[in-house]
Amino acid sequence: MRKIPIFLLLLLLLLPSRQAGAASAGLTSSQVNFHNELRTYWTYIPAGIPTHSTAPLLFVLHGSAGSGEDMIAITQHGFEKIADKDKIVVVYPDALERRWNDQDGTADDAGFLLAIAEKLAAESLIDKKRIFVAGISNGGMMAQRLACEHAERVAGIATVAGTLPEKLASVCKPSRPVPVLVIHGTADPIVPWNGGPVAGFEDFGKVLSVRETVAAWAGHNGCRDAAVTATLTDRDPQDGTRIRTERFKDCAPGAAISLIIVEGGGHTWPGGFQYLPERFIGKTSRDIDATQAIWEFFRQVP
Repeated sequence: MRKIPIFLLLLLLLLPSRQAGAASAGLTSSQVNFHNELRTYWTYIPAGIPTHSTAPLLFVLHGSAGSGEDMIAITQHGFEKIADKDKIVVVYPDALERRWNDQDGTADDAGFLLAIAEKLAAESLIDKKRIFVAGISNGGMMAQRLACEHAERVAGIATVAGTLPEKLASVCKPSRPVPVLVIHGTADPIVPWNGGPVAGFEDFGKVLSVRETVAAWAGHNGCRDAAVTATLTDRDPQDGTRIRTERFKDCAPGAAISLIIVEGGGHTWPGGFQYLPERFIGKTSRDIDATQAIWEFFRQVP
């Protein structure tokens, strides 16, 4: 994986407040000049957010070689439907060269994401204390970097098919406990369940196993007792997957750790669009909807 360093966060010149009707509802493409780079992202603002209130913000991060628009397709607009119902703001950002800096190197992606949050907060759209980050693959790894380095800015993270990179794990020291949901397929051919080289290539970097990733976050969150486990009903016997869940409850207040195991699942978004043939990325489970599961997890964060 590419190694990219974090620089100081340079905030944009922002409007001090939002005027009634200033923010357009719906899905819009936005641009921002950050560190002399034109960075792009999609924003979904639901109709009906009261002028004098703020909403939770959810970042949805694409995987390597993807884009924010790709994530809209993979999740089949599921987060927008949630936004309409629960009045949240959803942002689908684009990484430079289609790859997030989940470890080190030259692109300050953490700064970019936090600058978007600052911009939306300055427009009185979002509550800076309720910023959630979800991502698939490289995007899930980036979500974990934000939690490792900016825990005070992140209310919770969720990863799909994206375990902790080894180098990030060695330096991860969150300033406070952060709720974490991990969703991963046991037959993932890209980010292997048991860890090791990504896609089998050392040049792409190494990741911890799913168990090691969950244990690392459970340790950061002070979880003590064993996880409560459950096997869910096989809603689609034809998809070749089953769902098991593990939830650590005896953790620091408000900092639960949950694992959704997709037995037989591949490098995919459960309930989402099968973006490549099964022979390349494995099976997409139809037993759960990862979009709904992620928001249900975040909704329970105090």
